[in-house]
Parts: sequence; structure tokens; C-alpha cells
Amino acid sequence: MVLPMRTLLLLTLTLVAVTARAQRNSSGAEIIDGVAAIVNDKVITYSDVREYVQPLIAQMRRSASGSDLMDKIKSAQRDALDHLIERHLILAEFKSKGYSFPDTVIDEQMNEIIATDFGGDRAAFIKTLQAESMTLAKYREQLRDRIVVQAMRNRKTQSEVVVSPAKVEDYYKANIEEFHEEAEVKLRMIVIRKPKETDTPPATTNTLTAVDATPSTADTRRQMATEILAKLDAGDSFDSLAKVYSDGKEAAKGGEWGWIKRAELRQELSESAFTLKPGQHSRVIETTDGYYILQVDDAKPHRYRPLAEVRDAIEKQLLQEQRAKLQEAWVKQLRAKAYIRMF
Repeated sequence: MVLPMRTLLLLTLTLVAVTARAQRNSSGAEIIDGVAAIVNDKVITYSDVREYVQPLIAQMRRSASGSDLMDKIKSAQRDALDHLIERHLILAEFKSKGYSFPDTVIDEQMNEIIATDFGGDRAAFIKTLQAESMTLAKYREQLRDRIVVQAMRNRKTQSEVVVSPAKVEDYYKANIEEFHEEAEVKLRMIVIRKPKETDTPPATTNTLTAVDATPSTADTRRQMATEILAKLDAGDSFDSLAKVYSDGKEAAKGGEWGWIKRAELRQELSESAFTLKPGQHSRVIETTDGYYILQVDDAKPHRYRPLAEVRDAIEKQLLQEQRAKLQEAWVKQLRAKAYIRMF
């Protein structure tokens, strides 16, 4: 019986892969290369997988080690192999449908990459390829494959996905907490730190008020805060007083902290800040580390963003989710009608 050429090729590829795997097992040493998978009449090698996943592994090595690193690498390699299988299937589908596109598309894409990533310096681009042992012809081939895969994915889902207004509204109602915005205040703060235990009291006292003196005890610093509050009550500028007397890190900006949510403040401060109206300042608030005076410049109450404000974002998200599902189903169909063997 004469075997068909396709069957003979698949048997030959399988034999090569099994032999390579057996050599690795019998010698106990990792082979330089071998067949990781067969997809129809195409071979994916271990070096293909390593090349694809290498940039990700480099990142992993900076954040993990030991068994955790090995587990992450194995998972990344499995994901890479799956991606390469899908890529072969999509490229084969492109070819079987008789699709094509002009080389100018590749040239335009490559010129855009050179302009964006290399500042338009083609020589620097070529040197980078050489440093990575990549020829320009090989790079063009890989770029072409990426364009084909993306175009095929887009073609499959672009005209088939529609999100109705009712679906957008249903999502909004079911996920209303996603659109909750907490109350915020635009806050200024004057901070008078309590002295540390290592601080030494002044050797003598003088006739200056507490605000004008350099305080060194808890009593004088409390008095300073009280006198600052009196100046605020009398109409002095919070901005000016903060710049002169505040120990806070934002003193140079008039004590301005910008927009603050309740959870971003310690409890004894938030209780006061979120009861003040815009333009009002607080009394002196004592904490374990110092004395605080707050002023609210503006306030935003908590709210739920209205549907009209978030409709476009929801529609975009739902479109992406539906397209992802369609692409997943499409790739599943391609897998079902292909010959795939992994080793």
C-alpha cells in the first residue's frame, strides 16, 4: 500500500520528534533542539518556543527565583507553545483562503516601527537586529506573520459584533459599584510637630510670642498652633501661614495637598476634613505626633457616574469581550479540523 504524501510527512515528523525526545531521556541531558509540536505539516521546535518566550523570562528572573521562577517559566513556555500553534493555524487559514496583501503594507509597518522605536534611525534599527542575530529578511517574515494574524482576527470579528443599548444598560445596573466615585476634598494643612524625646528645651525664655519663637516643648508648640488658629480666625491667609509655620512637607505650597479621599487620611483628620465646607478651616486637631489645622478649598460629594457619562466605555468593553469570545471560538474551530500533536 502506498501512503499519501501528507500522511507520510506527518509520520516522518512524528518519528523525528519522538527520537529527539528519547535521546534526551536516555542521555539525561537537555537536547539543543527538538520538535515541540506538529501543526498539520508545520513543525514548532523547542528553539521557536524559547525564542518567543525569552523576553518574558528575562523579566521573570528579575522578580522571582527558585521553584517559583521555574513554575512561572514552565507556564510561560506552555502559553508560548499554545500561541505558536494558534499562529500556525491562522497563517494556514490565510493561505487556504487565497488571501494576500502587497509588500508595501510590511514596508509601511516597518517604517512606523523605525520612526517610533528608533527615532527614524534605520542604521540603529539594523544594528539592533544584528545584536539579536536577526536578519532583515527574517524580521520582515515575522512582521508579515504578525500583520496576517492580526488582520485575520480583526476580519473574523469586526463586522459580527454588535452591542445593543439594552446590554449596556444591563451591564451598568449589574456593575453599578464600578462607577462609584468617593467623596473628595481639596485640602490644605498646617502641621506643627510635637517635639521628639531627644529635643532639648531652650536654655532661656524671651519675650517673643509662641508663634514667633522656635518652640521646643509640647506646651509651646500647642500654643503655637493655638495662635496660628487665632490668626486664621482673624482673617489671615492660610496659604501664607502654612508657608511660614507648617512643618508639613507641603508647606512651600501653602500646605496644599490637593484632592484627598477619606481613606487617604488618618481617622482623626478625616472626621474633621469631611465636615468642613469649602473655605472653612478646622480647629486645632491634636494627634500623637503633632497639631493639625485643616482648610477645605473645594469638595466633591460621593456619586455614581451617570450612564450617559460611561456608556461609551461600557460599550467598548463589551465589544472587546464579545470579540475575544468570537476569536476564541474561531481558533477552537481551527484546532478541531487540524492535526496537532504536542511533545
